[in-house]
Amino acid sequence: MGMRACGWEEAAPIDRSWLVHRLQPAMRALIRLRYFSFEVEGLEHVPPDGRAVFVQNHSGWFALDAFFLALAVAERAGPWRTPHFATADAALAAPLLGPALRRIGAVPVSWLRRPERLPPEIRSCGIFPEGVAGNCKPFWQAYRMREWKRGFVRVAQALDAPIVPAAVLGGEECLPVAWTLRLLEPLVGSIVGLPLSWVPLPTRWKIVFHPAVRVRSRDPLDPAACGDLAQRLRATVQRTLDRNAGRYPLARLSSAVASLSDHAGGRAAPQTPGRSGPGSSAWPCALSTELAERDSLRV
Repeated sequence: MGMRACGWEEAAPIDRSWLVHRLQPAMRALIRLRYFSFEVEGLEHVPPDGRAVFVQNHSGWFALDAFFLALAVAERAGPWRTPHFATADAALAAPLLGPALRRIGAVPVSWLRRPERLPPEIRSCGIFPEGVAGNCKPFWQAYRMREWKRGFVRVAQALDAPIVPAAVLGGEECLPVAWTLRLLEPLVGSIVGLPLSWVPLPTRWKIVFHPAVRVRSRDPLDPAACGDLAQRLRATVQRTLDRNAGRYPLARLSSAVASLSDHAGGRAAPQTPGRSGPGSSAWPCALSTELAERDSLRV
């Protein structure tokens, strides 16, 4: 589906007044009441102005992780920097959910297929490169990211924007997924995460921003180069999840389940999350991430 097929020709304006006076105060109230705790590292890596593409892991059956990332960006650069978030077309087509998501700046993920045609008002955007596979994974696979799609690299190039990778912790415990439903995919156009809890659970949220990476080449990028950069940034985020996830119960459960599975299959057990890094043995794409630690990158 392209832009016109979605019935969209321009991005819906973000209702920043509602964000500033309703949604963000409600989130901060829950933090003050200690229902949620919220910690942010690396705010200095968030560009205070100009364009930016935020890429992060995805978790929880509802995209509350996007709200917390937007809150962190607003704390650093103000509510006018709240990013538009790429959202599944199926979610935006839902009768009640779609209008609510558009109000806070959601745009169809199908737009990213032609990033050069993105509306000019999209200056800052958030992308979950795992897609719905990330936030629909069951709780026993928490903090074990799915593969990253490479489209965000082309978006960053089209917008001439730096890529800011971010690791988000807490979404797995806040809105855990009991099971990945695939039976509804022909009907709704997407897999669905069956909630283990319909109510957001008390959670320690943490967001870690990494140094921005800039794709400087203006020529069409080779798919292999896009894929390599996506894998490198994914490895950077996974490594941060590994370092921080030890305090989160579902990370320990996920590691135990993976160890049992590997032992049953006769493979070497992966390392424990939060200690030496769980994703490293489960995903051989944990390549050298030194490029992601620099302020810029030439492709």
